[in-house]
Amino acid sequence: MASVDEHIELSAPADEVWRVVRDFGAIAEWTPPIADADVSGEGVGAERTLTLADGGQVVERLEALDEAARTLRYSIVESPLPVEHYEGTLSVRAVDASTCEVTWASTFDVDGAPPEEMTTVFAELYAAGLSGLRSHVAGE
Repeated sequence: MASVDEHIELSAPADEVWRVVRDFGAIAEWTPPIADADVSGEGVGAERTLTLADGGQVVERLEALDEAARTLRYSIVESPLPVEHYEGTLSVRAVDASTCEVTWASTFDVDGAPPEEMTTVFAELYAAGLSGLRSHVAGE
């Protein structure tokens, strides 16, 4: 099983950042490689169809939303990428009253490609998303 773990420290309160991250359908607002996100359903079980900048589409399902821990967990339902059993998490942890750390991590099996290639793809996506989140919420 492959895994990716990217994190960033933001100059913004954890609750403020969590309000952005927890919005399952708003990921395209702060993740540049994602051109659009269309959500069907609400809460746990909702699915979002992500349209990537290259036109590819990925369907993800919200598996868990833990407000107290500021963590959401999602899975990939359909994807052009050669991955199976993908489970991703986004979490926000307070460092202090005005700073937080955001972690975007996943585990998955790779079928039909070198595992290193897929870990690089996801690491680059998460890094771009976290950088976009920084610009979106902290103006940095």
